[in-house]
Amino acid sequence: MQSLASQRFETFWNQVAQSYADQKLAIIGSEKPFNFCCIKNKHLCHFISNAKDTLKEAKNLGFVISTILNRYYDIIILELTKSRETNLGLIALAEESLKDGGKMIINGDNKIGIKSFLQNISYQWPPEITMIKKKGRIALYQKKKQLFGRWKKYQGFDKNNDGYYTRCDMFSPKEIDEGSQKLVSAFSTKLFGEVADLGAGWGYLSKEALRLNNKITRITLFENNYSAYLASKKNIDDERATFRWASIENIRNLRLRFNHVICNPPFHSGRQTDIELLKSFIFYSSRLINPRGSVWMVFVSGVYFENELKKYFDNIKLLYKDKHYFVCQLLKPKIKEV
Repeated sequence: MQSLASQRFETFWNQVAQSYADQKLAIIGSEKPFNFCCIKNKHLCHFISNAKDTLKEAKNLGFVISTILNRYYDIIILELTKSRETNLGLIALAEESLKDGGKMIINGDNKIGIKSFLQNISYQWPPEITMIKKKGRIALYQKKKQLFGRWKKYQGFDKNNDGYYTRCDMFSPKEIDEGSQKLVSAFSTKLFGEVADLGAGWGYLSKEALRLNNKITRITLFENNYSAYLASKKNIDDERATFRWASIENIRNLRLRFNHVICNPPFHSGRQTDIELLKSFIFYSSRLINPRGSVWMVFVSGVYFENELKKYFDNIKLLYKDKHYFVCQLLKPKIKEV
């Protein structure tokens, strides 16, 4: 089923596409390549994303993929994210990467603030076309001069309140997530050998694991978001740390078995709760540990599914519980072979 953003873009694109045939395009901000299936010349269109799994999907659809805007484009399409700062940074980069006279298309749903966002930039950059449709808006602008260079600062890595390098396009960039702190307290001094950090983010769990567990021989950080992957490498200076940019599905055939997996699993895709994403982290974590290994996970209250855990582990220890969090140690994985 098409999303509202997809339906809105398709209607708009069908009206203007003939004018832009054979021009070089780029898409930024979106994690849903399928939203742009109506673009016919996908070989001329670069799909830019931080997410490994999103880039794989875009490539399968025929788009050229990259993590950066690496040339000048005739048209850049921005699908707004839920982060205002990320959107401002993307506007600055897009403006810089547009050819003189190039076009920019901005598409977003009402629920993520498209109306106020367009009003904010339109004071300096009036749109040529604006369409209000499918509970959102889409607008087209023509580049005339540099207006938004000051917002490029949102594309840089800065130290947050706790001294870690982060950027606005990753999970909990301003401070350490409280659930992660609860998890660290649970596994302190209990980890050894080979450790995997699934959905490692900007590296807080791994850095603390290395600091508090001197029997760790190696910790491998797996992270789908390229920005967070880069940030974790800036935050951790320990020869025992190995970094891998990979989606959870990319590591399913990993031959190495770990003594421990640590994980604060995601349960959102954008603003939408994504329980299947959470379940996939539980499933894959059970396949990565050895028969005597353990998984250490924290869950937000409301998405703690004991029955799901019992599918893949014979022993579930609830180590900590309050009105917000559940911290568990999961042992005896039921799935022994990959």
